[in-house]
Amino acid sequence: MTKEPVIYVDGHYKPLSQANISILDQGFLLGDAVFDVVSAWKGKIFKLEEHIERFSDSLKATCLNTSLSDKDWSDAIKETLVKNNYQDASIRFIATRGVSNEVIADPRNNKPTEIIWAAPYVFLANEKDRKRGIRLMISHLRGFSPDTLDPRYKCVDRLHYQLAKIEALDAGYDDLIWLDQHGHVAEGPASNIFVVKNNIIYTPSEGVLRGITRQTFIELAEREGYEVQLCNISSFDLFTADEVFTTSTAGGALAVREVSGRKIASPVPGSITNKLDKRYWEMRDKGEYCTEIIYKN
Repeated sequence: MTKEPVIYVDGHYKPLSQANISILDQGFLLGDAVFDVVSAWKGKIFKLEEHIERFSDSLKATCLNTSLSDKDWSDAIKETLVKNNYQDASIRFIATRGVSNEVIADPRNNKPTEIIWAAPYVFLANEKDRKRGIRLMISHLRGFSPDTLDPRYKCVDRLHYQLAKIEALDAGYDDLIWLDQHGHVAEGPASNIFVVKNNIIYTPSEGVLRGITRQTFIELAEREGYEVQLCNISSFDLFTADEVFTTSTAGGALAVREVSGRKIASPVPGSITNKLDKRYWEMRDKGEYCTEIIYKN
């Protein structure tokens, strides 16, 4: 019998079947919660402090209280990984506004629900698509503008993302990207995007999540001597690119072979995509920016 996964809920480590929250939790009722996802590879968590810092910023920006310090979150994440004995894992940590004593709640007064869920590492695409590249569709839906909901809020309310994903899958694509309110390329539901043209790498400068893997690839590109420009990108730039790739915690770089019916003319994955992805996994194998986990015998 397979051992049941262990979930952290409000200070307790519970088997998945017992890790329940109230149906009155505002994370469920209103999508009123923030989260982050960090990954472990070969027993080492990559950029744990950066992920917790981003999570902490989301907590502050949403006025969402938490009973845990940054160190408490870090310790609980590591312990959840140990209790599940996962070497390669995706770890999602969540804080909701919790259960209110009133039907119409004052969101300033909350007792949070705090959850950490670790699962075996999952890539954003299967092995076949990682080798040949994925097909992206530009959704008719637009990303939120900062005057509506700043994309830097990493919140659990994902209806917008789900509707766009359904649209792309029904149209036969693997995933999607959307544009911002001005028609500039923004991001995908779970990834940032890069464009390569004439050996220069471009990525959107604003209106996107502060992707930690995105920033890692910018750093790796600069180490390799490539020029990286953070700027506005249009759909035209995607259609005429030499290479297009996405980055995410779920797998590093993922090559794109087609965008809304326009095939990438160069070989896919491209040479720059391949090189940067190789450097990324070398970085992780060496333990750079990593927190090593001590597993119990």
